[in-house]
Amino acid sequence: MQQSKKKFADILRSLPGTGWLSEQPLEFQCRFALSGRWTTLRRGEFLYTFGDVPNAIYGLGEGLLDMSIPIAGDEEVTIYRAGPGFWIGDSALLAETTRSMSVVAVRECRVFRVPVDAVLRQLATHPEDWPCFFRLSHMNASLALRIHAEVLSLPPKIRFARMLLRLASSDGSVRATQEELGRMAGMSRAAFRRAFTMLIAVGAVRTEYGSIWIVDRAAIQRVAQPD
Repeated sequence: MQQSKKKFADILRSLPGTGWLSEQPLEFQCRFALSGRWTTLRRGEFLYTFGDVPNAIYGLGEGLLDMSIPIAGDEEVTIYRAGPGFWIGDSALLAETTRSMSVVAVRECRVFRVPVDAVLRQLATHPEDWPCFFRLSHMNASLALRIHAEVLSLPPKIRFARMLLRLASSDGSVRATQEELGRMAGMSRAAFRRAFTMLIAVGAVRTEYGSIWIVDRAAIQRVAQPD
């Protein structure tokens, strides 16, 4: 088992250390690692688009991915930006339906791709792996419900603060422009400007070209809490 553990760690690199896969049994992780391979997405390249027939499950090793859904005609709204450790693609694949959203690379990404045939073969030979995939679906569904609940119930400045905390890397960087943040938070320009200006004024964030840095995480956490 020690040899298998080293082998799958070499294949998956940082992915076993964070996110859904890190919480699954070691035997499952080993089988899953041997079923996939790494691929690279260029900035602006789609992992898949709304309506596609699913052909794989994907784990993000490096980079950022935006998830968007259509709302009217060709118009789409970005609902979430994912960082390393995020997995997606299981729901439509296992439900045998088409993709319900589009996923695009915000910057160059390294993605671990496990094709549909390999997933189905693993489930056929190891039916005990089903709960692992159910956990992934549950995690992503819970995330979607939490985001939806925040949009329905929380003021814009609180939603904005929570989104910053979700997007921030371990070093405090948020790799997004102000325009992207406002769009993802579903805020008007005026509401976004007020919330952002307030965080700058209290010294919670500072800006650089194309990114934001969290200087005082505790201050943003206070803003993120309802009164």
